[in-house]
Amino acid sequence: MSQFSTFPSTYSIPPASFYNMQGLIGWLNQNPTYKQYFINYPNITPGLSPIKSTMINSTTSSSIPYNVQNAPLQPLVITMSYNQLQQYNSQIQLFRRVYEFNSNAYIRSLPVGGPIYYSFSSYKELTEYKASVGLVNKLYPFKPMAYGTNEFGKSLNWIVPFPL
Repeated sequence: MSQFSTFPSTYSIPPASFYNMQGLIGWLNQNPTYKQYFINYPNITPGLSPIKSTMINSTTSSSIPYNVQNAPLQPLVITMSYNQLQQYNSQIQLFRRVYEFNSNAYIRSLPVGGPIYYSFSSYKELTEYKASVGLVNKLYPFKPMAYGTNEFGKSLNWIVPFPL
């Protein structure tokens, strides 16, 4: 039995399928109950704020309740050329392949010993993977995924237990 919870609960490992071109913003728009954990990162999730429990209507000077879950988030990637789309999709696929291999290696090695991580077939593949990590780091901010807290101070503590 695994010591980790099923994603997306606390202390869980995101599956490889979690990573796509929509990024964390797209996932949060599809799973709005988790937006509350990212309110302290306005540079990542603009539009979410812990301070805005109510918003002031400037025309009537009345308070309007603010629900973080209802705040739509603008995706990081809006338009791109066909070549960019192909390149980014290729990078995401490579990242997911390596991530899935490393995640499975880590989980299987827990009761035994150290994991054996993905071995790149060439320097070119390693270079392409490093580029994919750069893209994924822009789409998925790992620090907020691990340490972001909601208004009650509870953290998700999502885990990426191997080096990227």
